[in-house]
This record gives sequence, structure tokens and C-alpha cells, in this order.
Amino acid sequence: MIRILYSFLIYIFIIAIISCGKTTDENVGDAVSAVNDTASSLDESLFGNNENFISGDEAPENVIFGKTILDPGTTQSNEFEESASDVIKTSWGDYVVVGTSISWEWPMPDNMEDILIIKLDGVSGNVIWNKKIHHRNFDRGTSIVEDNDGNYVITGFTSINDETKSDVFFGKIDPQGNVLAKKAINISRKYDGGYSISKTADGGFVIGGEAGHHHNEDFMILKVDQNGNKKWSKKFSDHEDNSAYEAIEASDGNFYLVGSKRIVNKLDDIRIIKTNSKGKKIWDKTYGGDKDDIGEGIVESENNTFVVVAGTFSYGTAGDVMLMKIDSDGEVIWQYNYGGDKLDQLREYDGNSVSGRHLTKTPNGGFLVSGYSSSYGGMWVFKTNSSGSTLWNYSNQNWGGAFAARQWVDGSVIITGPGSSGDTVDLFVLKIK
Repeated sequence: MIRILYSFLIYIFIIAIISCGKTTDENVGDAVSAVNDTASSLDESLFGNNENFISGDEAPENVIFGKTILDPGTTQSNEFEESASDVIKTSWGDYVVVGTSISWEWPMPDNMEDILIIKLDGVSGNVIWNKKIHHRNFDRGTSIVEDNDGNYVITGFTSINDETKSDVFFGKIDPQGNVLAKKAINISRKYDGGYSISKTADGGFVIGGEAGHHHNEDFMILKVDQNGNKKWSKKFSDHEDNSAYEAIEASDGNFYLVGSKRIVNKLDDIRIIKTNSKGKKIWDKTYGGDKDDIGEGIVESENNTFVVVAGTFSYGTAGDVMLMKIDSDGEVIWQYNYGGDKLDQLREYDGNSVSGRHLTKTPNGGFLVSGYSSSYGGMWVFKTNSSGSTLWNYSNQNWGGAFAARQWVDGSVIITGPGSSGDTVDLFVLKIK
């Protein structure tokens, strides 16, 4: 917009000069110089200093809003347990959160677990709409993206009997909260589910998750079109308890999956698999020490390199968060731990909590990590630059663990997760700047 205005002002100035009979190169040059000054002033008045505008490297100091959001069918905290796994900012500037609502009713109702999806005003945080999606007895929402048409597309788990049989959930919701599609996608005919969904270059989506027996899962990648129709899927069998918590399409068209792999005589290692555009394995590598190390997320950095976030008990003190940068061959470029002298983690590794989107890329090429810290006290979000150096830490004892956080060009950060509330937990959304 500024450049369009700039060109228009040059045109007006030159026409004015010509109309006055002053057509020398010197006068035209003066006109352009004056317009340059005007455009510079407009840039500054509209955007401020450009470095500050895109940076957001200053530690957040202010809470813009903080919301506790309950199941839409209740006003009492103890009737449902609500948690969030992901949050996005829409192309219109609002926020959309996806998660799960668990009923505490006894005997158990048919909709024991439902997917929660909530839309909030981007300025005030006021709830625009709050809805549940029910498909089967157990439905859990884990990840959300906005598609090319402005709709919200989610994945998760859907099951009649959560102990023996589950399928990948795919849902699409329009900006008004109307459900356009909801379906179960079968992979192994046993226990399948999606932990992450991201857009692909062809307008469809890639889902990362698990497939196999309950507590004996395999890494799974699923490619679907824009309507959730399965194009292909792959599962990678190995020892018991393997799950891919995130899958992304890289800029070169290959796919990367990150998660955990059970290792004999120890607990878990970080596992990363690279496939080609059809899901054929290119390489399969593990990383970690002699204790639990669990990969949770992956983002592409610059020059076909990637940053992975993991919970680690092999490195650091009493449990830390780790960032690791790798190249396209899986070779480690750098690896750093984050946390204090107490337990610091992305989530509880108790076999029950759903992985969130714990790693996102910031507008200026840094990385934002969300979790829980005993060292810093409560909900924990920290930002690093592109080299992994910590820029700031933010913690807040008033909220539970952070399952997802995203930063925008104005430096604001939106955070969501399950917050503590007596015997249950309630979903929270927090905006800081």
C-alpha cells in the first residue's frame, strides 16, 4: 500500500511541475526527493521502526487478556474437563482454538469426549462462538490449520471404544462455526489417530500420528486432499509404543515426521523419519541418551534445515526441554537444553495427555516453545533466535501447562492449554505482549 501511494505521489508532483512550466531534471529530482521524504514519514507513522515492528524479541510484560473457557453446555467447572492442543490466528485476525472436552458424568454418556473448537476476537479475546463436534463416543482434537478458503481444518482421534479401536479424525468448519465435514479415516483397522495437521503445496494436508494396537502403535503419515479424502498413508513398524507427534512437508516436497521410539533396555529416543513426496522412507534416525527423550515438534528453518523440540531426561537437570537443529540428511548442526534445576517439560508423559503444538516459528525466524516449568513456576513459554540462543522466558503461575503458543509480527503471543481448576482442568487462552 505504501509503495502504491509512493508512486501516486510522484505522479502528482511531476504533473504539478509540468503544469507550472518547470520541466528541468533538477526540479523533477526535487519532486522525487520530496516524495521520498513523504513516503518515509508515512512508513514511520504507519508502522513505526521496521526492526521493532517485526522483531518481538523483547520479553512480554503485559497480559492483554486471559480467559478460562468451559464446555459450551455448562457454567460449572467441575462438570467437564477442558483442554486445548492448538491455536491459530485467522486471516481475519481472530483466534481459533481446538481441544477436547471430557465429561465427568456418571454413568458415562455416549459423548464421553468431544472435540472443542472456540473462536475468539483477536483484540478483546471475547468468545465469538464455542462449539463441540461429536462424531463418536470419544473424539479428541489435536491440531488445526486454516485452509486456502478461510475454513478451519482439524485432526485428532475418533473412537467408539477408546481402548481397542480408533480412527484418524478429519473435520472442516467454516468461519461461522458450521461443520462442513467430519469423518473417520481408517489406517490399520485397529488404533489410529492424528496428532498434527499441516497444509501441503497442492492444497491438501499431511497428518502425522500413530497406527496399530493401543499401546503398541507405529509411526504414521497420512496424506489427504482438501476435503479429507485419503490419497495415501504409510506406517513404519518397529518396537512397541511409537508415535509421530508432528509431520510437515518441506519446501523441497519431502516429508519429515518426528516423535518417539521405544528402545530396548531403556525408555524412549527421539525418532525422525524423512520420506519422499509419496511417503517412501529416505532415512530413519534416532537421537538421545540413556533416559527418556521424546520428540514433539519440527519446523523448517532456512536452507532446507530443520529444528526439532523434545522433552529430555538424558541431558540437563531433572528434566529439560531440548532444541536440536538438523540438516536434510539428519546430521545434527546444534543442540541446546533449556530450563532450570527442577523439572521442566513440554507435557506430562503419563500415557494420557495429548501432545500439543509445542514448537512454532516466529515471524523473524526465531522459535517459540511452550510447556510447563517447575523451575520458573507454572505455564512456560520461551523464545530463541534462529541460532537457538534464548531471547526471553515467560512464566505464569496462574495457568497450567502451555500446549501451544504462536507469535505475530507485532510481538504479541497467544498461548493456550489446560489450566488447573480444582479436581478438573479448564481450557485457557492467554495473550501477552
